[in-house]
Amino acid sequence: MTRYDVQAPVEGYNGETGGVRFYKGRAHVDSSTHFAAVEYMRRRGYTLTEVREEETPSEDSTPDKPKQADSKAVWVKYVVATTDLTEAEAADLKKDELIELTENEEQA
Repeated sequence: MTRYDVQAPVEGYNGETGGVRFYKGRAHVDSSTHFAAVEYMRRRGYTLTEVREEETPSEDSTPDKPKQADSKAVWVKYVVATTDLTEAEAADLKKDELIELTENEEQA
């Protein structure tokens, strides 16, 4: 398994490519679950930077989902731990958007 930090060729791109969600032109992808998407991105000019293993958080450290009344900072930490967004990307979102994002992830 190799994880990549991906930069889209279109700056600021928000959307999905090959099942990989991009936010502000960036995404994180695991080659074992998105092999075809990784190969497509390589062919299409995306910048893929391998993430070293020690930078990848342990899946055993997934925190409990915060309560809706919890602070935005708590939601940012949860979203960073459970999605491909970086802390800066999550901090750019409103609390309601963070909550909605986690609900969308649960439905996927």
